[in-house]
Amino acid sequence: MDERQLYRRTYIKEWRQKRGLSLRRLAERLESAPGGELLISHASIGRIEKGQQPYSQPVLEAIAEALSVPVSSLLEVNPDKDGDVIDITLRLNKAPPELRHQAVQVLEALLQAATASRK
Repeated sequence: MDERQLYRRTYIKEWRQKRGLSLRRLAERLESAPGGELLISHASIGRIEKGQQPYSQPVLEAIAEALSVPVSSLLEVNPDKDGDVIDITLRLNKAPPELRHQAVQVLEALLQAATASRK
């Protein structure tokens, strides 16, 4: 079997591992297709992670929902590098507006202080 990566790299594996899920557990979390069958098998998810199988938009959206990340993060964000920032952003997006505003002010103050201390 050919093990070459044929398709664009994704960060599905990294997000899955960050969430502490096996391939089987992720496949179980995905919504079932009409008729009660699995949307995609754990083996297919593994091939997608390795770039050996293409993904469809519905599969990508289901994986993103199961991992609680935006679809774009599966394609562009390495959670080992930027995952905590994405997680905080997702939590802030669900927070009430006044709490979100306060959190942004705190972060801006921290960034200003860090910038000033480097000068």
